Amino acid sequence: MEPAATQRRLAAILAVDVVGFSRMMGADEEGTLARLKKVREEVTDPAVAQHRGRIFKTTGDGLLAEFPSVVDAVQCAAKVQVEMAKRGPAEPPERRIVFRVGINLGDVIVEGDDLYGDGVNVAARLEGICDPGSVAISANAYDQVRNKVGFALIDRGEHRVKNIARPVRVYALDLRSHGVAFKRKWTFRFRPLPLVLVLLGLAAAASPWLMNRFRTQTETAATIAVLPFANQSGDPRRDYFSDGVTEDIINALGRFSAFRVSARNAVQPYKGKGATPEQVSRDLGVRYLVQGSVREADGRVRVGVELSDAMKGTLLWSERYEGAGKEVFDIQDRIVRDIAGALAGKLAVLELQRATAKPPESMEAYDLVLRARELVGRFERVTNREARALAQQAIRLSPNYAEAHVVLAEADYFRAVSGWVEDPAEALRRAEESAKRALALNDPGAGARAHGILGTVYTFTGKFDAALAETDKAIQLNPSDARARSLRGGVLLWLGRLEESIASSEASRRYDPSLSSDAGFNLAFAYYLAGRYREAAEVADAAALRTPDVVFLEAVRAAAHGQLGEKEQARRAAENVRRADPFFSIERFGTRLVNPAHQKLTQDGLRKAGL
Repeated sequence: MEPAATQRRLAAILAVDVVGFSRMMGADEEGTLARLKKVREEVTDPAVAQHRGRIFKTTGDGLLAEFPSVVDAVQCAAKVQVEMAKRGPAEPPERRIVFRVGINLGDVIVEGDDLYGDGVNVAARLEGICDPGSVAISANAYDQVRNKVGFALIDRGEHRVKNIARPVRVYALDLRSHGVAFKRKWTFRFRPLPLVLVLLGLAAAASPWLMNRFRTQTETAATIAVLPFANQSGDPRRDYFSDGVTEDIINALGRFSAFRVSARNAVQPYKGKGATPEQVSRDLGVRYLVQGSVREADGRVRVGVELSDAMKGTLLWSERYEGAGKEVFDIQDRIVRDIAGALAGKLAVLELQRATAKPPESMEAYDLVLRARELVGRFERVTNREARALAQQAIRLSPNYAEAHVVLAEADYFRAVSGWVEDPAEALRRAEESAKRALALNDPGAGARAHGILGTVYTFTGKFDAALAETDKAIQLNPSDARARSLRGGVLLWLGRLEESIASSEASRRYDPSLSSDAGFNLAFAYYLAGRYREAAEVADAAALRTPDVVFLEAVRAAAHGQLGEKEQARRAAENVRRADPFFSIERFGTRLVNPAHQKLTQDGLRKAGL
């Protein structure tokens, strides 16, 4: 009996996936599943049915659907993303469900109710390289929908995707007219420099012209991401320890001028995600990946590390380390030296010294600092109080441990600016005092962070020249410090040095593509004051999606859309401003700007928005 012929057909395939699903499940499994179920019932599934689609496969955080028409698939995707953008501000950022969507038209293999083949695979790959909240469309699909849907389609160029032989041309659906943020450039399109330029840059005979030629592409020759190390201790409560080891390695590598290292905030979403090296490389614009694990057992720490070239898919180096007590600091130093040596060959003695942090006298103090550091990052009043208590305990155990003083300074700063203390000025004074104590201990690693904290304190108190000097010192000690570069952009913004401000904020974005409200505000406001209103609106829109209802960010959004004559977007942003601050005054906003003309321009845009 002859086997049945393979059944094939042409189909429009839509792939949907939730951004950061593993992270949300780790924080609140039941709540995340409940929110996803509600979104499925109220948004995605009805939209698929409305546009004549059929869901043929679901995963924990996504789905695949088939449509008889590409137009139907695109209209369905647009409806879903517009509705999700409307719902976003109702949830805090860490709980918000955001989709990526990929659409392809291709030949599929039919097996019962399921579909297989490149037609499906390309849609899934497009979803993987799509910006959060956006829609990516293949060239095959684009040919069927251009001039047939009420949205612009932006050419993103050709991209290689996993297990697909030929490059895929990608188009992005522009939903800005419906309130969905849009990026002019995708971070995954960044192409880092090859390793040969690292070696050329370190060689005495390297051509200055050659290095200047590529300086606009990247400030450093080797681009690296250190993914969160896996906690293999068998106790999820010890995550802070593996996260702390990861952060220390990131900070140490960042102190090599030959490397550009992705910030901790940029890599944290990949924790437990199981993302492929190719995906991380595209998302963060890095060539090299460091991955590892930490196991604590019987008083000993075991660390496994590997370094890979994500672009080539090759393992460059791997090693296992083991030690007890304070030997964990020697392990970290050896890891950093081995990674640096594998990439750059000979290293300057000065940079080796800058990469090596001074360990505390007590291993318990180190553990306390890692716990405090994790609690400070939650930005909550209760956890801030706990973090300060832990840092003070670490200082009692190890008075000369610079990092403990840095964490205490950071906690006091956030306590002051968040209104969690009756005397904010006193809390700021304590933050400044702790940061200066850390600097006095002459630890280059902690010193970079201490200078950064002093810069934030001086910026908050209007001492802009002093703040600028501190940020420059922080960047000198750690060229990969995204926060210091963003802060420098903010200081230069207030001083009216707009082009320098934009350059510094854009550099910060390369180290940490996920815009915080502060970083988004600094860059968007600088664009606005420079008359680049479209870019200002796009940056502010993207940052507001991640951190909604931040009054100063919404104000810049309103002013930018007001100057562009986009009345509906300006009106929505103005409403957000009033909701976040019923007493908002355009006369007070932007008064820190040194240049009176910049203050006037700011007020003009806010008035055009209806404020």
